[in-house]
Amino acid sequence: MDHDWIEESTSSERTVLDPPGRPRPSIPLREPDGLVLKDVHGESLLRRLGRGMARPFRAAGDVQALAESGRWVQQPVNTGLRIAVTGVQGGAGKSTVAALLAATFARYRQDRVLALDLDPEFGSLPLRLGVSSGRSLADLRRAGLGTAPFEEIKPYLAQPGERLWAMPGSPGWRGEADHGAAAVYRSAGLPLSRFFGVTVIDCGGGPRTDLHRAVLASAHAQVLVTPGTAMGAAGVSRAFTRLRAGDLRELVQRTLVVFTVQTPQGGLSMDLATARESLRKVGSDAVVLGFDRHLAVGTTVDSARLGHPARVTAVEAAAGAIRRALPSRSSPLEGEGRRLGPDTGGRGKP
Repeated sequence: MDHDWIEESTSSERTVLDPPGRPRPSIPLREPDGLVLKDVHGESLLRRLGRGMARPFRAAGDVQALAESGRWVQQPVNTGLRIAVTGVQGGAGKSTVAALLAATFARYRQDRVLALDLDPEFGSLPLRLGVSSGRSLADLRRAGLGTAPFEEIKPYLAQPGERLWAMPGSPGWRGEADHGAAAVYRSAGLPLSRFFGVTVIDCGGGPRTDLHRAVLASAHAQVLVTPGTAMGAAGVSRAFTRLRAGDLRELVQRTLVVFTVQTPQGGLSMDLATARESLRKVGSDAVVLGFDRHLAVGTTVDSARLGHPARVTAVEAAAGAIRRALPSRSSPLEGEGRRLGPDTGGRGKP
């Protein structure tokens, strides 16, 4: 079998799991996208044709709701918002949702958007954005660029889109002691976010480490990703119980839950109406990201190939996150015309 897509290498970067005095071997994929046999659209051709024929007959309420979500996504901000994306369990689609949110914000907003990879368990955010591992927050802190202008920060970032920037991170900084990683985030990650209208942070599941707690403590909103099953809903309940028992209790009402469907055979295997009713009682809410053939391929997210339901859900989730990050805003039209801060790269209305 031809294994040209695998590259043997030895890395000097270490993690806390490596035995002392021994280099850590790594077998990275050179170009994972090259393994895909063909580009896949999120929906079949027949479904797309049917949707196009039904478009003139869409209910006015559906159109209005989508337009309202779009206005929320475009909300101007005076200081950069930080949205933490966490997961109840591995494999729920956390990094995929983080990439969708970042791409959606970058598409509809007029300021810069940052996707920040802080998953200590090596999430797939860089792959989903089409960027390779590179500089990390630890590199930024060592460079002493805390008060530097954006032009000096740019070499440390990847740019997968016109307004979308990314810091994919590298395995080296995750080898630091847990509270050391939290200190890196506070000293480098927080100052970095001032250059962006929205920073989407892909982090681990729940407030189990100092790094997670530091990210959640500084987050304006949380997007909690879980499988669309009864067990996934139970995981959300446990996560909320932990939050409400600690000093992050106020984050519960600033959390949007995303239930994900991983297989094409069926939809949710749970009662969504009951779950949403329970979530709304504590100030939260939920959306459902249904199965999408393009996302299921597992490579770089291409917005043009997303199915219509996935695109709509991405906008709804982005709008829901902004609503929770700006709870004092009662209407998406409130504050329209306010100028964005100059550091965010926005072109706010005069």
